[in-house]
Amino acid sequence: MLVGLVHWAILFYVGLFATVPLSFAAGEPLKLKIIYSSFTGAYTPLWLAVDDRLGKKYDLDFEAVYAGRARPHQLLLSGDAQYVVSTGTGVVSSYAAGAKDLVIIASFMSTTGSSIFSKQQIKTVKELQGKNIASGRPGAVTDILLHYILKRKIGLEPGRDVKIVPVGETAAILPALERGVVDAAMLTTPSRLLARKMGFRELLDFDDLGVQYPYVGISTLKVNVKKNPDVTLRLVRTLTAAIQIFKSNKERSLAVMKRYLRGASDEMLEETYGYFSKRMPKYPYPSVEAIKTALEMM
Repeated sequence: MLVGLVHWAILFYVGLFATVPLSFAAGEPLKLKIIYSSFTGAYTPLWLAVDDRLGKKYDLDFEAVYAGRARPHQLLLSGDAQYVVSTGTGVVSSYAAGAKDLVIIASFMSTTGSSIFSKQQIKTVKELQGKNIASGRPGAVTDILLHYILKRKIGLEPGRDVKIVPVGETAAILPALERGVVDAAMLTTPSRLLARKMGFRELLDFDDLGVQYPYVGISTLKVNVKKNPDVTLRLVRTLTAAIQIFKSNKERSLAVMKRYLRGASDEMLEETYGYFSKRMPKYPYPSVEAIKTALEMM
């Protein structure tokens, strides 16, 4: 039943492109507030769309606001934002709990660019038993994904075999490993690139497991789509154009990434761009397989 949520989104996505006119009435651009939940290279198309005002072609004016500690989908439900760019986990869990007013309308990435890193003394994932691993906020993507991988792919029960230590924001995870607060850490790109250079052992690359996950996508309220299908179409078209720029214009993409991924070295930005630009699909169709993984995690 839940996979039907994504089928609905895909049919909606294709239907809009097939039926809605491409011309829009000239006038004052419509302002849209978009919340984003993290700082990784996968968010670059959104940042490009905002910084380069790509929505202007479709009479849109984007305002992108970092969610911080707030749960992004709660900001949708409260009316503080019209769209959210984040992981799809919040939509899936809300839908499963009976709150069916949220919908995924597009997806930037279905691979995570994530790994488990450890101190050099730990040589295999099985040796994590009895150790502690740093993750992000409870319920955040790093936390949920780590629980799933440990239990379903490695056979270690979180809380019993392994202690998971939530350290807060994503940027705080690698420092916890560096300071020796934890034995291992769940890291995303670009943090994991830095961890490699610092000499920590990469125990497990999640991409090697073939895990599909709704890592970064666009979600909104169904009522927004039904009442304003043309606005949703214009948003998706704008972000699709941003994806094409991201995949083809390395120089511009790196400049935008440097502005948002503060503190990342040029070398890290290069590697981050190389990872996400190659793996990001040309068109942001939601993935049914990714939603199935999100269901398994629950």
